[in-house]
Amino acid sequence: MYNRGMLEYFVTYLLIIANVIVFIMIRNDKLDADDLGVSYHLVFNRKEYYRIFTAAFTHVDPMHLLMNMISLYNVGTFVESLFGHWRMLVIYFGSLVLGKLLALAIRHNNSDDYTVSIGASGAICGILGASMLFILYALGMDGARYLLRPAVSLIMVSMLPGVDGTSHFSCMAAGMAIAYLFILF
Repeated sequence: MYNRGMLEYFVTYLLIIANVIVFIMIRNDKLDADDLGVSYHLVFNRKEYYRIFTAAFTHVDPMHLLMNMISLYNVGTFVESLFGHWRMLVIYFGSLVLGKLLALAIRHNNSDDYTVSIGASGAICGILGASMLFILYALGMDGARYLLRPAVSLIMVSMLPGVDGTSHFSCMAAGMAIAYLFILF
């Protein structure tokens, strides 16, 4: 007999496990966090495209990891139950890539080519955006009342010093766009 709960949200659990493993490897000096972060300069001038992905699995300290993994668990299991395993993966990584590219372009236009960004929060905002769009689609404007707390929380967190609000909002928009395509097709 198997535990249905573990299989029901296995994509979310695998993403959490991957984040924890990378964090442990960084803490044990098996990986260098400086080699994993993302910036316009690193991606487009140095052609280190892999950083778009590696930055999403890199966390600066235990609290950063804990807060992102709690958020990933809460939003990820919900989105995985709505869209399924593979679509959850597409939303997570699709919103990560599209959102990070948009955020890097915005920063480049503001002459901010060297600011390094790390953490899973961009991709988490992508799946949050997907869940918000689904709620609005399913419930119409009646669903808007359920979105007030997450929206206010996202805005407040994104305005904190050292937090990449540009990535939060661009990844959320990308997650909404991907979810919209899944709902249409």
